[in-house]
Amino acid sequence: MILAYPNCTAGIKYAEQVLSGKVVAGRYVKLACKRFYADCERDDIYLDSAAAEYAIGFIQELSHTKGRWAQRGEKFLLEPWQKFKFLQLFGWYRTSTKCRRFNEVYNEIARKNGKSIDAAATGIFMLAGDGEYGAEVYCGATSEKQAHEVWTPASRMLKIDHELTDILGIEVHAKSIFRPEDNSTFQCVIGDPPDGSSPHFGIVDEYHEHKKDAVYKTFQTGMGARQNPILYVITTAGDNINGPCHEKRQECIQILEGVLHDDHADSTLVMIYAADEDRGEDFWMTEEALLQANPNFDVSVAGDWLRKQQQQAIRSVKDQGYFKTKHLNLWVNQTDPFINYEDWKKCGDESMKIEDFAMYPCKMGIDLSSRIDFTASGKIFYNDDMDGKRHYHWFPEFWLPEDKREEYPAWGEYINFTEGNEIDTKAVKRKLAEDIEAYMIEEVTFDPWKSAGFEQELENLGPEITKFPQTIGQYTMPMNEFEAAIMSGRLHHPNNPVLNWMLTNLHAKRDTNGNCKPRKEDQKKKIDGIVAGIMAIGRSMPGDEEKFSMEIFSL
Repeated sequence: MILAYPNCTAGIKYAEQVLSGKVVAGRYVKLACKRFYADCERDDIYLDSAAAEYAIGFIQELSHTKGRWAQRGEKFLLEPWQKFKFLQLFGWYRTSTKCRRFNEVYNEIARKNGKSIDAAATGIFMLAGDGEYGAEVYCGATSEKQAHEVWTPASRMLKIDHELTDILGIEVHAKSIFRPEDNSTFQCVIGDPPDGSSPHFGIVDEYHEHKKDAVYKTFQTGMGARQNPILYVITTAGDNINGPCHEKRQECIQILEGVLHDDHADSTLVMIYAADEDRGEDFWMTEEALLQANPNFDVSVAGDWLRKQQQQAIRSVKDQGYFKTKHLNLWVNQTDPFINYEDWKKCGDESMKIEDFAMYPCKMGIDLSSRIDFTASGKIFYNDDMDGKRHYHWFPEFWLPEDKREEYPAWGEYINFTEGNEIDTKAVKRKLAEDIEAYMIEEVTFDPWKSAGFEQELENLGPEITKFPQTIGQYTMPMNEFEAAIMSGRLHHPNNPVLNWMLTNLHAKRDTNGNCKPRKEDQKKKIDGIVAGIMAIGRSMPGDEEKFSMEIFSL
C-alpha cells in the first residue's frame, strides 16, 4: 500500500499515531481510530484503497482560493487527519452489495480548520468524479451568506483552473455549477428546501445554526433513488442544546462508544475534533486542548493566534463562552452525563446469567410508563465480598407497545413488545409475578405516582411493596452509591444495549447542597431502565434503610 496508495497509507499512519499518543487528539478522535481498526477485522465490509486513493487524488488536484496558498497558485495538500477521513468515506464498501458503506458524515470541528473548503472540494468530486450520472449536489444553510461559504469556494476552484474545468466538462454560472453532459448540478439551498430533489451529495453547513432539521431531513429522504449518496454534515459547536445538531451529536457519540450499532449507525462516519471535557475545569486553558480541537494547528489556523485568543479568554470571562465554542469546539450550556460511559463499559459482562444469581437476595425497582412509552424493571441481586463491600448484579427488562417496534429495530430481542399501541399491563404484571416466584425478591419498589393498581396485585405474592418518592432527597444517596459502585467495579451488568443507551442519556439535577436526582435533557432520551435500577440499588444498600424515609404500604 505504501507505494501504490501513499495517501491511504498516510491516513492509516495518522490513526496509528493518534492511538500511540504521537499525535495529540481528543477522546472522540481516539474512538474513531479504534472504530477503524475494529472495522478492519470485519468480513461484511472491505477497504477499497484504490477508490479512496482516487478520491483523495482528485481533491488534491483542486486549487486553493484564499490566503498565501492561493497567492502562490498551490493545489490542495490534504493533511493526514483529512486523509484518514477520506480513506474511510471513500474506501469502505459493503461486501454483499459492493456499495459504499458510509452514506452520512458528521464532521464537527473548531473554526478555521478548513471544513468549508473541504466540503466544497468534496462536493466537486461528488459532482464530477464519483461516476454518478445526473448527480445533484446541494449546499444547505440557514442564510445565503452561510450557503456561499461552501458554494463560492467551489466555484472559484473551478474558475481558477480552466484546464480542469474543460476536462470535467463543467460550466460555472452565477448561482450554479453545471455539467451539460449529464445535467449534473451543484447549487445552494437556503432555508427550508422544497421536496423533489434527489441529492447525490447534500452538505448541511453549520448545522448548529439550524433551528429545525428541515434541510437535513429533506436531503436524507431525497437520497433514496441514489446508490451511493452522502449526507455531509459540517459544523462547529453551538449553544442550542435543544436543537437538531446537538441531538445528532449525542447520537454520533453513542455510535463511537458502541452504544448504537444498527444499520444507520454503521453507515455514519463520525469525526468530532473537540477538547476533552473530563480533564478538569482548567484543561481548556492548555495547549493540549487547542491541539485536540484544531488538527490544522499551524496549518490553516495559526498557533500563535490561537494562543492569544486563549489568553484573552482566560483574562476575560465574557470572552470564554465564544472561545470555548468556536476554538475548542465545546458546547456551552451542555450538561455532562452523570456517568462516564467508559467506566460503565468496564462493568459490563455479557456472560452474566440470571440463573446463576437465583439464590442471591434481590430488590426490584419498577419504572412504570404512561402505557405508550417504556416500562422498565431492574432486578438487583446483591452480595458482600470478603471485605464487606457490597456488589450489585443488575438484570434489566423493558416493555413497549408493538407500534413502537420500528423506532428500535436493532433491539427486538431486548424489549418485550406487547400488542397494540399501548403497553399490555397484564403482560407486565404476569412477568413481574414470574420473577417474584423464580427469584429471592425481597422487595419491589415503585414510583408512587404511577404505581396505583400494581402494588395491590403483587403484595400477596410475598415481597414487601414500597414507595420510592421521586424527590431529590430520596435519590441522592442511591445516586451516589450507583456512581461509587461503578467507579470501584462493584456494579455488574450484562451489557444490555438498551440499558447502555439509557445510561448515556442519564444526567443529574443538582441543588446547591450537592444533592441530585436523575434527569434527561429531552423527552427522546429515555432513562427508565436506569431509574428502575437506581431505585433498587437504593433499597439494596447496606445500613439502616430507615434513613431513606421509604414508606411501606399498609395493605
